[in-house]
Amino acid sequence: MLDPRSIIFILAALSLLMSFVLFAMPASIRERIGGARHWSLAMLVLAGASSLYGLRGIIPDLLSMTVANIASLASVAMIYSGSRAFFGLRPRNGLLALGLISACLIMTLCTYVVDLFSVRVAIFSLVSGFLLLLYGLDVTRLRPRQAGRTSFPYLFTAVTVFFDVLVSGLRIINAISFPATGSEFLAPTPINILYFSTHSLLAICISVGFILMLNERLHAMLEHQLSHDALTNAYSRTMLIDMSQRALTADRGPVSLLLLDIDHFKQVNDTLGHQAGDAVLRHVVDTLSSSLRPDEPLGRYGGEEFILLLRDTTASQALLVAERLRAQVANTPYKHGDEARPITLSIGCATANPGENLEQLLHRADAALYRAKRAGRNLVAQG
Repeated sequence: MLDPRSIIFILAALSLLMSFVLFAMPASIRERIGGARHWSLAMLVLAGASSLYGLRGIIPDLLSMTVANIASLASVAMIYSGSRAFFGLRPRNGLLALGLISACLIMTLCTYVVDLFSVRVAIFSLVSGFLLLLYGLDVTRLRPRQAGRTSFPYLFTAVTVFFDVLVSGLRIINAISFPATGSEFLAPTPINILYFSTHSLLAICISVGFILMLNERLHAMLEHQLSHDALTNAYSRTMLIDMSQRALTADRGPVSLLLLDIDHFKQVNDTLGHQAGDAVLRHVVDTLSSSLRPDEPLGRYGGEEFILLLRDTTASQALLVAERLRAQVANTPYKHGDEARPITLSIGCATANPGENLEQLLHRADAALYRAKRAGRNLVAQG
């Protein structure tokens, strides 16, 4: 059976390996996904702290106890800070620093003023367990719940973290119930071997959780880039056409399409510039999206034209939706500096006939759109 010192050195080696894995991620990914830098640095610091712990009795106690404790708590704080960055939460660096400094001062007093090893163990386990508890709660509460995204990496990480919190709690109870001396830190007792083995395994599982969550986030980002228009964040033309094709072949109810075109968009580009034109496109998409349900996907068809898929929607219902969207955009002017510039849409809608393919449906919607434009724009026409 391995002794605690060997287990600690194994933890140091594995933590260093995990740090290298996280640091090996492309810099562009670490910059785009919050938390990656925190977690990679946390594992590096944990590797250093574990190495110092393992050298207890060989190097000065200042390094193997005080510095090691500070570094170990700092690694847990980095894990927690990384979770807040990963989920886009406001950092709590001030409170973290205050808590860590206070804990480290008390542990230092319990080392050099009065040697209270059990108190040091209880304080260390309390602070690290509390930070990990907050981390696990963030992961559980903020895990993705959107359709098509998996929650497994987040649940795996949360379960691992909560188990580590439980181990910290048991260590506090053991320290209070059976006070020990510092000389017993690396003694090959059953409780030490159990603690260091469990803690080492959980530390590696937590770092694996980092990688799983980063990979899931990266996959979601890449999938979003492939399926959405980069400028407006509406669905891409390819994606919307594919969704429409599948809706037609599913044969689960009437399928309607709306083709929407921004009126006089060229004038916006000519008078306000292309940057303002891009802003108008985003403004229109944001305005439309605020009135759409999750099952009503909007895509950029090309230029200033957009396409909206309406599943299980009859012709009369599609007209009502089109009129509502037209009025919504007309009543929400685009603000260019101090100027409120009215933006309007012409909309053509068509509902699939039995046996009609997507190309035929799009042709009728396009013909209706041009009728709306020829009739004076800011109108809805049915094909």
